[in-house]
Amino acid sequence: MKRIYSFIIMVALLITAFAISGCFPPNYSKEQAKKIVNEHKHEALAWFSKNLPAAKPDSECEAYATGLDLFGAIKGSYKVNGKSYDFVFDYNTKSMYVGEGYEETCALVKAAILKEFNYSAQKTKVNFHGYSLKLKSENDKPHNPMQNNQGKEIRTKLLKLIPAKISPQEFAQKVLAPGTNEEFTFYIDVYGDSFPKYEPEKLAKFKNLGVIMCFIPVDIEKNARTVYKKYYSIKGIEEYVCHLTKVEDGFYAGYEAKWSPQLESKAKITKKASKKFLLEIPKTANPIFFSKDKKMLVHSFKNSKGNLIENVIADEFTMSVPGIPAFKQHGLKLVVKDEYAHGYSATRVSLVEGAYHVKELGLFDIDYWRLKYFHD
Repeated sequence: MKRIYSFIIMVALLITAFAISGCFPPNYSKEQAKKIVNEHKHEALAWFSKNLPAAKPDSECEAYATGLDLFGAIKGSYKVNGKSYDFVFDYNTKSMYVGEGYEETCALVKAAILKEFNYSAQKTKVNFHGYSLKLKSENDKPHNPMQNNQGKEIRTKLLKLIPAKISPQEFAQKVLAPGTNEEFTFYIDVYGDSFPKYEPEKLAKFKNLGVIMCFIPVDIEKNARTVYKKYYSIKGIEEYVCHLTKVEDGFYAGYEAKWSPQLESKAKITKKASKKFLLEIPKTANPIFFSKDKKMLVHSFKNSKGNLIENVIADEFTMSVPGIPAFKQHGLKLVVKDEYAHGYSATRVSLVEGAYHVKELGLFDIDYWRLKYFHD
């Protein structure tokens, strides 16, 4: 009995470990994947000979699988007109999905969406995630026997493919049709000097449209609390606010957060010593910093055990802003002037209750090199 109990405990711990790490074993065997290739590879190659003779499929095909699931399909690549594309062949329905035409479909969907919402093409990005197919599961070794889905239809990950026997124009119409069964997801980034009108009736028409993210430039030198971003969805509007205040010339600190009634207060800077200051912001807000010159910033605090924790504040990646020259977007957050070339985002720490002790380190500080290369 003790052995059985120990075994149950061990299995439970393993399942917990897998759940925490996100690492589950695949639901299929290598033998099953090889069997699929041996039995169905020739069907995929034959499809090209019959339906797309100008294409040259690579003879090296494999069973289509993700990290967890094996599908009733063959995947591979082919060349046509000097370009290489991916394909997935569903051998149960004899349906082929190809990469050729995917970009054209995206362009057609984008054009229709811009026209529908009356958005400027120069100030709008339409971001496509891809196309998800429903294919039969070929899982023969489920790690949870109670959830055996072999033979049932399951969704693939998002793929840059479209159905082969339909034109990009026809498929774009299917993607945009109200109540469509095609899962071809996309979202929109809109930039401008003001926020566009919220039109929920138009959002409801497009099942594949996830969210519209709207951004306006922020003048961080104004010392004003600003709504800098809005998310539009069929559920409503989410507003995000920011406030930055001056630390010194060319260097500002403050916060950004989803709006709530608790965010009425502004950021406050209290200088403690040379290159050290206290940033006080609402407890639920995220600390942010902008500077003209690159800096190494460190947030220091003591944890619940009294140990000193030193977090190097990470640089945000930047990207150009369509239609708004001389501005950059930092992360997926603020759009600011090019001269503030460096943006930083600190991890929000609930323990400090909105009070962030920050110091700037220079090349001649020992802590600069210690934290840059030897800090855990």
